[in-house]
Amino acid sequence: MSFSATEAAFEGFRIVRRNPLAILFWCLAYVIFFVAFFALVGGQLATIIAQAQALEGGDPDMAELQALGMSYATLLGFGLPMGLIVGAVLSAGVARGVLFPADKAFGYLRLGADELRVMVVNIILGIVIGIGSFLLFTAVIFGATLVGQSNQGAGVLTGVLLGLAAIVLLCWISIRLSLAVPITVAEKRIAPFASFAVTKGKALPILGMAVIAGIMSFLVSLLGSIVSLPVVMMTGGGLDQLATMDGLSTMQIVQSAGAGLLAWGVLNAIVSALQLAVLYAPFAAAYRDIKGLPHE
Repeated sequence: MSFSATEAAFEGFRIVRRNPLAILFWCLAYVIFFVAFFALVGGQLATIIAQAQALEGGDPDMAELQALGMSYATLLGFGLPMGLIVGAVLSAGVARGVLFPADKAFGYLRLGADELRVMVVNIILGIVIGIGSFLLFTAVIFGATLVGQSNQGAGVLTGVLLGLAAIVLLCWISIRLSLAVPITVAEKRIAPFASFAVTKGKALPILGMAVIAGIMSFLVSLLGSIVSLPVVMMTGGGLDQLATMDGLSTMQIVQSAGAGLLAWGVLNAIVSALQLAVLYAPFAAAYRDIKGLPHE
């Protein structure tokens, strides 16, 4: 079967139709992540929200910015490894749902060799994209500064043009690498750059597919916000209420606002699970169709 960008873009909805229980398992994974993360850093999260709100509309000094930065660093220290694990499990599960739809137990979710390989691939790609972005935008700043020494207006124009070129290049690289996770799940190997060969000559259709999926994800998010807003407001306002709980322990916060936070977490888990299907499934479908694999 030939690759159709519009057909692949709607693969997420097909997964939900084939196996509606998958969404429940993905929601559960998000809820478990949220509960575990909050249990570890709930008090720190309240401090960060309070610090961020205190800085709004003001002129923060260096001490306040350093305090906020240290709080974020603590949060990242816990959130990054947990996020890598959950992200690998969920992205591998979505790819499995497209490539091996008969293997649908537990909503296609597993915790094994596939997930470990996907996590390694995600880390490698994150490092590559991060370093590449740093080098590109350093070159942009250097070029704009060099030209601006003789003509400030030309320097600004050079910075804008080079910046746009850097963004286009990063988008192209991201598209060429976008099938790394489906390849890893399908071929049972760590191959972060094998996507370049598979996407050769397919970059524009995959970009169009990604744009369609992105628009649908935005609509899902918008609809989720409309539906969840009344519930969140009735149960305390979600995470914003933590700003008033700075200094309390995680247990004290749970005792005070646990029901509202859980409602916020469940609603966000539902929306996130739907967005997961909408955003990730098309890339697995693109790999399947480009390689001519059967639709099980």
